[in-house]
Amino acid sequence: MSENLNMHETAIAWADITIKVFEDWLEKLHANYSYQLTDSFVHHVHTAANGNPEMIDFAYKYYGKFVDMGVGGNVDLDNRDAMVSAGLTTRRQKPWFSKTFFYQVRRIGEILSEKYAQKAAITIVANIDDNAEKWQKRWENFD
Repeated sequence: MSENLNMHETAIAWADITIKVFEDWLEKLHANYSYQLTDSFVHHVHTAANGNPEMIDFAYKYYGKFVDMGVGGNVDLDNRDAMVSAGLTTRRQKPWFSKTFFYQVRRIGEILSEKYAQKAAITIVANIDDNAEKWQKRWENFD
């Protein structure tokens, strides 16, 4: 079986893909003005002693939250829509983070559950084979 069952490597690959999706959304929404936001994306995978991921941290410049919500400067959530209607601002919500991130979190859950199921199946098969060999040797010695 050539499939990767290393959970740490899987978590790193998922985090890299998630950052790429963030960058793609910022490009689609024309919200990547100076590339400072995309240049600030980093992740870190914290693993347990057995190599399984326990937590994945993402970090980026703080103003990315404001881009996502369409606020900043004199524009806050309470007055954003009224200011846009009055033509006082061109700020609009550019949801690059929220929906994308929660979809990706669900996706990593699916990926890891599949991989843990595969590891469990491999472990069961290996134990069955080992036990079968042990019992076969016992029966051969019995004769």
